[in-house]
Amino acid sequence: MNNILKVEFYDDFSCIADGCSFTCCQGWEIIVDIDTYNKWKSDEMKFGYILKNIKTKKVNNEIQYFIKMGQKMHCPFLDKKGLCDIVIKCGEECLSNACSLFPRLENVFGNLKECSLSCACPTVVDLINNIDGKLKLTFEGDEKLWDDISIEYRIREVMINTLQNSEFSLNDSILIIFNMLLFIKREPAITEDIINNFKDKKYLLLLIDSWSEIELDNEDSCNEINELFIDIVLNYKKVKSFSEYLKDISYLAEDGEVGRSHIEWNDFKKVFAQYDKLIENCIVSKVFGNCISDNIDDSIKSFQVVITEYIMVKYSAFLRWLINEKKEIYFHDIQDYIVIYSRIIEHNTDGIIEFWKDNFDEAIWEVGYMFLLIN
Repeated sequence: MNNILKVEFYDDFSCIADGCSFTCCQGWEIIVDIDTYNKWKSDEMKFGYILKNIKTKKVNNEIQYFIKMGQKMHCPFLDKKGLCDIVIKCGEECLSNACSLFPRLENVFGNLKECSLSCACPTVVDLINNIDGKLKLTFEGDEKLWDDISIEYRIREVMINTLQNSEFSLNDSILIIFNMLLFIKREPAITEDIINNFKDKKYLLLLIDSWSEIELDNEDSCNEINELFIDIVLNYKKVKSFSEYLKDISYLAEDGEVGRSHIEWNDFKKVFAQYDKLIENCIVSKVFGNCISDNIDDSIKSFQVVITEYIMVKYSAFLRWLINEKKEIYFHDIQDYIVIYSRIIEHNTDGIIEFWKDNFDEAIWEVGYMFLLIN
């Protein structure tokens, strides 16, 4: 495909294989695409040992194939040296798409291919952290393509531009975007005029000013985030690849005292500000890779996933800061939590959407809940 839009660091990525401290072969389900499964099935003499470790699951009324992970969510094909047994015995061409592409994300829309990288890989977070300034997108192809681009692209363009607008705080940018998406959802048709309203500086400043009249209790906010954290890590804190990062902070969250730490929460946010550039660029990368759809509900849910990850990274760093007696917040901790929540949340969107439905009766939040989370 001749038209390619990608994040600026896409071509800089190189897997470090057994040199990685956070293997992508452990801690989550690994899906096998139907073409790869059929390839393995067609030669059971060669691939029989692989097929013995494949399970099926019904997802949205479709049969999907997954690798049977061990008790510690460990891929059975990962050897003691951290290398892939399938690659060693059969070659990279025999890997499933998920394994051969990760952390690369590719989406094709008509004549345009978009390429990004998942923050579920620590090397990707390193690349983002090394960006000087704002994350850029690079385009290769026919510039005339943009003359007739769909409205969904306009929406995402406003989302990214708002996040990167230095006149707004990150939290204000998030609220602007969420208000825009909810506004679009309520309208019978999406028009350029609606989108242009959320590009207008005067309108946005009035919108931000109106939020100052909303009274939110910091303790309520801290308690809500704490409860969300407990719910999200419940099934992961005992998983081997996550436990060393989540177990002690989850104990702290569960002891009932954190809700009274809202003063410390405010102090922490000032210290955490040193990572604003990294967090912003991670969010922009995630919005680029995930938040485009001709269904506005899907765009809203994708954005909620991104913001949930952001809140969990920030709150986990807060708990770690408390454990470390309010000393330095280290990059490696932030990096670890970005990777962990990308794996727990971004790569389990069906699960998180069901969680929202169970807790709120529907998957799309009310704006007040977003206020509470990022207060």
